[in-house]
Amino acid sequence: MTVYPKTLTIVKLGLINICAITSALSMPSGQSQLNHVDRIIVVGKIIIDEYGQQSEGRSVSIGGGGPQSAFGAAAALAAWSGNTSDPPKKQPVTFVGAVGEDWMETDTKTLNGMLGAALHSIELIKGPGLKTPRIQLWHDKDQTIEWKALNESMGPAGAEALWVDRPSAKEMLSIIGEDQQVSCHVDLEGGANAPGNGDDIKFLRHDEVQKHIAFLSAEPVAFPDKSGFLSKGDAESVVSRLGYVSSALKLISPDEAIYKSIDSTFWNNYEVAIRMGSKGSLIRCGDSSKTIPAATLDTYNGEPVNPTGAGNAYSGAIAALRSRGVPIEKSALFASAIGAIFCEHDHIPPWTADVIEKVRRVAADLEKRFQE
Repeated sequence: MTVYPKTLTIVKLGLINICAITSALSMPSGQSQLNHVDRIIVVGKIIIDEYGQQSEGRSVSIGGGGPQSAFGAAAALAAWSGNTSDPPKKQPVTFVGAVGEDWMETDTKTLNGMLGAALHSIELIKGPGLKTPRIQLWHDKDQTIEWKALNESMGPAGAEALWVDRPSAKEMLSIIGEDQQVSCHVDLEGGANAPGNGDDIKFLRHDEVQKHIAFLSAEPVAFPDKSGFLSKGDAESVVSRLGYVSSALKLISPDEAIYKSIDSTFWNNYEVAIRMGSKGSLIRCGDSSKTIPAATLDTYNGEPVNPTGAGNAYSGAIAALRSRGVPIEKSALFASAIGAIFCEHDHIPPWTADVIEKVRRVAADLEKRFQE
């Protein structure tokens, strides 16, 4: 049995380890460990998504970007490795996210059904007395995602407090394990008034955590105004919050609104993968840039079934492959394929050999178009 500090317990539920601050002393034995740098830890948000208007009937799923990024990372690794088993093998990916006290066993089972077959492990950090964020989602005629918070769960009783220092440095170190090097991909709330007030990735400012991270990538999150640009305050906030971890940061995957709202010279110090939806993506390294075409969707009308989470999946995928040293153009082709396949499903695609093989086919088709 592995003994942890008094303030941390990890309670194992099936394939999911739920972390919570308590006075317990230890973790049940038997949890498998990965002892190599190939492991990637995806730290992201969990939000309960309710789709559609009340009058139309709503469907409920687990979103927030974190689960989608983790699946994208796993799918990219499986596709790149040439894995042909059915179902595909679990990938060395750990997902870490915070949930409220209202998180239920049925939610655990749902998340496990989405990710359990694909990932090495899932770590949920519980916030005592807090709400799991919940939003209503819908898409306008241009497939732009619109949303509104429900039950004040994005406020002080929910995301504003839940997304502060979760995971903590102590929790991250226990998840990483002793003397291990890992890659890490995070989503970062970047807006000036974003929930968490910039402390959602506070653990990355801890020297001991930084020692264990061999490769770090980030997907900043901020929302444009009606002009299509971020406000000046939000743009400055994104730059400031990325600057918290600039010494370790290798890759940033902003959306187009964030990218064009920030002075071009800021991006020169990083590899940048700009997500542009139906226009594809732009890969930038210093002053050099290349456009990756968008994939043609395999749907009855060529339109997305549900674009929610496709950008997160792209970010997780390109981060996973770059952490392995795959060239950035190749990484972007596989990430674009995974993002497109996300758009063809209502929610996260199934973890099947057919899906992974389709990632390879779509990436190969994109490569031909990229080289034309």
